[in-house]
Amino acid sequence: MGVPRNEDFNGTDQSGAGYYQLNTSKGWRCSTASAFLKPARGRSNLRIETGAVATGIVFEGRRAVAVRYQQAGVLKEARCTGEVLLAAGAIQSPQLLQLSGIGPRALLERHGFALHVDAPEVGENLQDHLQIRLGYECTQHITTNDQLNSWLGRIRIGLQWLLFRQGPLAVGINQGGAFMHALPYEAQTPDIQFHVATLSADMAGGKVHPYSGFTLSVCQLRPRSRGHIRIRSSDPLEPPEIQPNYLAAAQDRHTIVAGVKAARAIAASAPMRPYVRREVEPGPTVTDDTDLLEFCRNHGATIFHPVGTCRMGSDPGAVVDIRLRVNGVSGLRVVDCSVMPTLVSGNTHAAAVMLAEKAADMIRDDAKARFSQVS
Repeated sequence: MGVPRNEDFNGTDQSGAGYYQLNTSKGWRCSTASAFLKPARGRSNLRIETGAVATGIVFEGRRAVAVRYQQAGVLKEARCTGEVLLAAGAIQSPQLLQLSGIGPRALLERHGFALHVDAPEVGENLQDHLQIRLGYECTQHITTNDQLNSWLGRIRIGLQWLLFRQGPLAVGINQGGAFMHALPYEAQTPDIQFHVATLSADMAGGKVHPYSGFTLSVCQLRPRSRGHIRIRSSDPLEPPEIQPNYLAAAQDRHTIVAGVKAARAIAASAPMRPYVRREVEPGPTVTDDTDLLEFCRNHGATIFHPVGTCRMGSDPGAVVDIRLRVNGVSGLRVVDCSVMPTLVSGNTHAAAVMLAEKAADMIRDDAKARFSQVS
């Protein structure tokens, strides 16, 4: 297909096909909870509250001084003498700001909130990677479907992990993939990302199909469509309105259809032909661009990379400044993917960890500067 092999998607060149690098340790996923939080649990200045839902930020004048949260039906407050750090993600960080009186004036007044800061962009600029999954039946019994659909296969998978920390349980669902050009004359860098899974199901994480199957999924890396997050009421426990507005931009529609065509071309290539019995989805009846776009609209799903709803910038409309401080108030920062002005061209996890590391440095530096001024 003309796509080169790439041993390191995080290296000097993102383009190419290869195996994904994983955050794993001894067969376990190494999440930020296990890598950062677990080693710090014994610190005297750290208290972890579980089963708790943040409901808003408490202000004294223009300064954030506490977080209000609900736990076991009881409303509580966690107060601070330093800063409140909001890290609830691109869906709930803007929701909490709106619930705390920071957001679009009309929205907050409609739900009866006192306005702290008229910030029209809080909750706007929502971006996400839309995933389109193409399902195939395999000619050979070599897929994870075959292992999961057999009690002997499930035992084998379990033993692989228990004895050797290897096998399907020790890796991600999508072991391989590619960054490539669906529109080679319109994008200077890769515009689509592939994930290849050795299993197939009606939905990600669902029960696998009864036949041997695999999945090719494609997402557009730099979508131009923008959506929003908005509170529905004054009830902090009510989920916000989530409108991703996928495929609203013509460029996004053009790119995603080209991406599906690229996936089909890979499946139809000579090396793949011996393994493909049939294309299950979208299926042979879906042929022209109009039908392909309709398939994308009806079957596309989030790949869980929402960003942008508390946009960082140096312009008047930005929600946070370049040091992640919420504009219009003091003592409050947002430290999550909601501050990204635009979506990164890949999975957001590594970028989120980098952002948090950088924020930690800035918080320490600013605290030292304040201490020096007081001294």
